[in-house]
Amino acid sequence: MDTRPLKYFVGIVDAGSLSRAARSLHVAQPALTLHMNRLEAELGVQLLLRDVRGATPTEAGKAVYQHAKHVLRQLAATPEVAAQAAIGPSGPVVVGLPWTVSSVIGLDLLRAVLDHLPAVRLQIVEGPSSMLGTLVTQGQLDMAVVFDDTNHDALSLTPMLVEPLWLVGAHGTLKRRRKATLEEACTYPLLLLRRPNGIREILETSWLRLNVKPQVRAEIDSPSLLMQAIASRMGFSILPSASLPGSDAKLRLDSALLQDEALARTGYIAVSRYHHPTAAAVETRHLLTACINDAIAGGVWACRALTATSPA
Repeated sequence: MDTRPLKYFVGIVDAGSLSRAARSLHVAQPALTLHMNRLEAELGVQLLLRDVRGATPTEAGKAVYQHAKHVLRQLAATPEVAAQAAIGPSGPVVVGLPWTVSSVIGLDLLRAVLDHLPAVRLQIVEGPSSMLGTLVTQGQLDMAVVFDDTNHDALSLTPMLVEPLWLVGAHGTLKRRRKATLEEACTYPLLLLRRPNGIREILETSWLRLNVKPQVRAEIDSPSLLMQAIASRMGFSILPSASLPGSDAKLRLDSALLQDEALARTGYIAVSRYHHPTAAAVETRHLLTACINDAIAGGVWACRALTATSPA
């Protein structure tokens, strides 16, 4: 199959119209239209809806768009794949990490890849767990660390850890308290990450189950702003273990473990069931697994490791 029509199709969807795509791709618009007609005929489905406002993908077109982006990305990596026989795994690898996880293992992962896979170009993308899972299914990430709020049939999930939640406040505000119940946490003025957010969903479900009403003073999208607000004594928050190590030392925060077993989340390494990983991605996944296990074993990440072996 000629890959040019796939490249042109992706360009049209990205541009939103054939005329804009023709300019960006440096292809005459009639030729672009001809390629799209042939591609639709070859696949036997309509890919684009065309009107005076532009071109938008059909449902079939959306599926082909995601697949085509992955195919084109794999083709672009062919020269680097060919070189692997001589220099080992090489090429780009994109890893998704939630911001809390990135603060714990991001630097270690970067160092490990630079030391052990010098021909690999690592890119780390931060974002909410659910968004990272979606990007893995779309082929935009090779792998990601995700949590319970990520559930997709196209993902293969390897359980890595169970992480508790903590009541977090400015230094001295919890008066050396080491444990608390969720009911007790609700008596504090809370600053929380805005929904949709995996931790927030756990909390909302638990509050409903316990029939308690929290004192939510503010909802904040920015994790760094949230931590600064807590340290400035504007309120308290409920956060996972991974958010504490670096911030606890820098911002001088108090933390009390929430005792309810339901207030914990399971962490996974997620990869696509359908996109075949490159050798570089496989080796990077080994290093990611080792970084997670080392952080837990070394006490840097206060959570319980689950039985998991590096993927073959």
